[in-house]
Amino acid sequence: LKVFPAKGGFLLIDEFENGLHFSIQEKVWALLFELAQKLDIQIFATTHSWDCIESFAKAAIARKDVEGVLFRVGRSVKESNRGQVIATVFDEDALYNITQADVEVR
Repeated sequence: LKVFPAKGGFLLIDEFENGLHFSIQEKVWALLFELAQKLDIQIFATTHSWDCIESFAKAAIARKDVEGVLFRVGRSVKESNRGQVIATVFDEDALYNITQADVEVR
């Protein structure tokens, strides 16, 4: 990962889980949270992996000094804005509870 050159800026990671065994992902997220705080970096990562989302939630809930947020992007089914692309935001507490209850957020 190119974390250090991103100091004071942002890091984009597409399909975070590619090449990482699910058992190590929580530790990698924890390291990224630590580096993001120390280097003043915002990290934006994409995934379709439930294991990745769950490991992110566990690492985020363990760190009260950083903010871990999941954005779910999809089309609205509400009558008032049916079909429009909207984002649903889950903070670390909500995301942790949702993953513990196996509620789909992908």
